[in-house]
Amino acid sequence: MAIAIASQKEPIDIKGISQIADGINHAVPTQKELKSSIGWLVSHGYIKEQNSKYALTKKGMIDYNFASLNTNILLNIRRNLERQLK
Repeated sequence: MAIAIASQKEPIDIKGISQIADGINHAVPTQKELKSSIGWLVSHGYIKEQNSKYALTKKGMIDYNFASLNTNILLNIRRNLERQLK
């Protein structure tokens, strides 16, 4: 979700992802948590890496947009994404 929000105009680095994730969840993710999550998202085709920066793939955009249908409340979008990714 942080990558979707932060990379709307251009790919974002890990520092930027961490800052957005902190704003969403009010908890700074550890480097280990970020790397693990990013690795999972890349391996499942939701995000892509370009020069140590990250952005959604088409698949990631479709899923994020679907999770955002009928809501702009971040907690609801996050819950929708969690359901979709399981």
